[in-house]
Amino acid sequence: MNSRPLKLDLAEVVWDDVHYRPTRDIGTLQIVAYVAAGGGMLGRSAAEQPADFYIDARSGRLPYGRRRITQIVAVLAAIAEARGLDPHHMPTMPDFHSCGVF
Repeated sequence: MNSRPLKLDLAEVVWDDVHYRPTRDIGTLQIVAYVAAGGGMLGRSAAEQPADFYIDARSGRLPYGRRRITQIVAVLAAIAEARGLDPHHMPTMPDFHSCGVF
């Protein structure tokens, strides 16, 4: 198994989203970023402010590697921008409280 994330062409990812998934709710991608970052304040930052997201050196153990998380958040920011949303101030992430995720 290759431990390195794929090198994505974000322009290709955005093109694919525009042409094949234009009705997909951006909230789905926000949930993916939230869970990948481990939830909490770090996850909420990834989901709602992907353009400003960074992983502080003081962060504890993460469920995925830093490069993978950063790539997920970069995809969210690129797709949000292509859809006309501000990746610095995204809509509030969908609420999934008490679903047993964390």
